[in-house]
Order: sequence, then C-alpha cells, then structure tokens
Amino acid sequence: CVPQSTNERTSAVDTLVERKGVCRDYAHLMIALCRALSIPARFCSSLDYGADPGMGPADFHAFVEVFVGQHWYLVDPSNAAVPMGLLRIGTGRDAADIPIAMVFGNVAPSRPLVQIEAVASIAPGFSMPVDTAQGISTW
Repeated sequence: CVPQSTNERTSAVDTLVERKGVCRDYAHLMIALCRALSIPARFCSSLDYGADPGMGPADFHAFVEVFVGQHWYLVDPSNAAVPMGLLRIGTGRDAADIPIAMVFGNVAPSRPLVQIEAVASIAPGFSMPVDTAQGISTW
C-alpha cells in the first residue's frame, strides 16, 4: 500500500494504470477484474487488529470476498493483513455501500479513537490472530 496516493474518486482503472494505491483501491480493482470474468465479488470493510504492531495501531482495512464453488472466500489483494485479525464492519458492492462515516454540513472531523485487544483463550474455539497461507472460507 502507498498511503495518501489516492482519494475517494480513484477508479479501478486508475489503480491498474498507476500501479499504486491503498487497500480500498486494490479491493476495487480485484472486484472489477473478478466481475469481468463473471466471478461474484464483494467489498468488505474491517478493522485490522491482527496487524504487526510495528506497522502502527489498528486501522481500517478493505478486503474482498469472491464466490467460488458454493462458498465465499476472503482475499486480501493488498496482502497487508492477517486474515484472522479482521473485524468486519460491513459488506457491499463497493466502498460507497459501506462508508465508515458520512459527514454533512459544517463539521470539523477528528480521527476516531478505536481500541481493540485480542485476548487468547477467551472462549473455546477462539485464538489469537495468526497468518496462514490457506484459503479462508467465510461461507
């Protein structure tokens, strides 16, 4: 990802031509390519709490789900997140379907403060986020 290299008007074609962007741009490009091949794909917005702490605090992250063989599979075209460390915020056709915030009028926005802590062994079947090379089905 190349932070601050794009804006909300950056198209999938822009990302392909310029070969740079942020996770949102790579997700839009992958969705466009999948749909061109008649593969159903959807945009997912999340909070990435499983990232390497050296990359900074938890932040918002975009990824894609593709429908193949009767299942939805999670794909991160930016390859910047640990899949099990994503806390889904929403799913839609693209980023416009699931904005983090919508501001109207004369408002002075400030960066939200979000704190999440992964706790090992909080319940049977749950564990700390770890990276994996295997495909992840989200059904």
